[in-house]
Amino acid sequence: MIETQMDTHTQTRNTLLERLSESERKALFPSKELVDISPKEVVYAPRQPLKHAYFPETCVMSKITVLEDGTEIEAATIGNEGMVGVPIILAAIDMPSKIVCQIGGTAWKVPAEELTQAMESNSDFSLVLRKYAQALFELLAQGTACNRLHTIEQRCARWLLSTHDRVEGDTFSLTHEFLATMLGVRRPGVSLVAKALQDNGLVSYKHGRMTITNRHGLEGISCECYAAVRDNYGRLI
Repeated sequence: MIETQMDTHTQTRNTLLERLSESERKALFPSKELVDISPKEVVYAPRQPLKHAYFPETCVMSKITVLEDGTEIEAATIGNEGMVGVPIILAAIDMPSKIVCQIGGTAWKVPAEELTQAMESNSDFSLVLRKYAQALFELLAQGTACNRLHTIEQRCARWLLSTHDRVEGDTFSLTHEFLATMLGVRRPGVSLVAKALQDNGLVSYKHGRMTITNRHGLEGISCECYAAVRDNYGRLI
């Protein structure tokens, strides 16, 4: 993780931080830093003490549940619409899940104590964060149902759409192995689905780079969960 100084970066693409003026961000978070996070970098391990929150700018992170046998499955995708560190809002002391960078990029790194103080001193911002926490909880509930009831193809389309929403442009880095982990399935199954999507002209995949070529078609394949999560976030935030 590479850190840079905040003084040269006054704008933000993060939806939550956009609710604050530039002067409010500087006053509430004097120690915040813009950091570069690499793909597959582990930002938090399960039960690691929560010392910072992260507000993604251009990176995309995954909240991953890790089972006793080492099996991993993504529980939520977090991009510039949200934050990593919701347990801080709830006065928790550690991160229950594994947080991994899915798409490399930048994020604002904020000390936990500054985030807590900001919530105490700015009631409007505190309300925004609590609404985001509610949206995240509903996303987790929707994801549980989706993983149980919907096909790999539907879930893969949903995942690609959610990631597309959070990146700049139509192309992003992605391996079949990583996508299989995100969906909690074996790699051969993901490879077959990805090939079918490519054969149907919905995506293009080459050398670890995924390009969305027909978003409307992907939306037609995706299960109802993509729209449900998107609409719920819009309603709350």
